[in-house]
Amino acid sequence: MPDYQIVVVGLGGVGTILIERLARFLNYSRDINSQILLIDGDTYEMKNYARQEFSEIGSKAEVKELELQMKFPRMRFLSENAFITEANVGNFIKDGNIVFMCVDNHKTRKIISNYCKNLKDVTLISGGNEFEDGNVQVYVRREGSDLTPDICAYHPEIQDPTDKLPTEMSCEELSNSAPQLYFTNLGVATIMCWAFYNAIIRGKYLKSEVYFDITTMTADSKTRTLK
Repeated sequence: MPDYQIVVVGLGGVGTILIERLARFLNYSRDINSQILLIDGDTYEMKNYARQEFSEIGSKAEVKELELQMKFPRMRFLSENAFITEANVGNFIKDGNIVFMCVDNHKTRKIISNYCKNLKDVTLISGGNEFEDGNVQVYVRREGSDLTPDICAYHPEIQDPTDKLPTEMSCEELSNSAPQLYFTNLGVATIMCWAFYNAIIRGKYLKSEVYFDITTMTADSKTRTLK
């Protein structure tokens, strides 16, 4: 019986959509046994209802853990009310994990990508978006070797980030996030589920990156070569 150890980092616009769909698929797939760790140091607020799915105000990770455990009893959910940093990333992400990265800053992406590069086996699925376009990257590492490029390889903005970690931001900066569109968040979450299905369920690493634009109704998938 497969035993999936899944980590979801970020439970905002993308993460709340993703985790509902992922958990439903896994809970009702009788041959799959899964544990999901939910990580986010932020809280749900009334203003989030336009894009984010949650049952009550409070710690995103803790609220989602309780909510999902009631809806999907076959699975085990854990939560950590924390933001990822270089100091704590090793506490949460382990060898053999499937990591869904649903964050909105490049510094966190780089920390997680760099950490995963030192693991023996890991699958990292990273999603992000602007207002009307987004992309999903898939980084797969097996037996100490990369099967697809890490998420920094073709993205200098991630390799050399100029933004801040949430732990480096003021309360005002945290509350003044860039505008987001629910439909774009939905697109990212859906493609991340496609990536999981192909890389984990089918064991096929068909494409390592997909870019989409909802205004042109197009998606462009790319097979990146190892550098």
